[in-house]
Amino acid sequence: MNGDLQFYAVKTEWSPWDEAAVLKMRYELRAELAKTITCVGLLVDLSMDQHAIVRKGAAQNSHTPITTLRRLAEQDLCSSVQDAAKTTLIALTS
Repeated sequence: MNGDLQFYAVKTEWSPWDEAAVLKMRYELRAELAKTITCVGLLVDLSMDQHAIVRKGAAQNSHTPITTLRRLAEQDLCSSVQDAAKTTLIALTS
């Protein structure tokens, strides 16, 4: 993990500038962060990313809001995103 990814992966206090910096990253980096970050607002944003791999990362993150996970599980056009969201929902409700 490069320096920026490591910095954001462990961040607990997010500013609007931090969120903007993540949204401007290359999609591969956004996808990696989507799996680990705890910023709920940013996870919601990443769950609507144009790249399925980024949405899948958000779907795999247990900090993603339940309503967002349900939307991904039921409405995402990519089956791997749907499956990841369903798996996360099951893990959270078990």
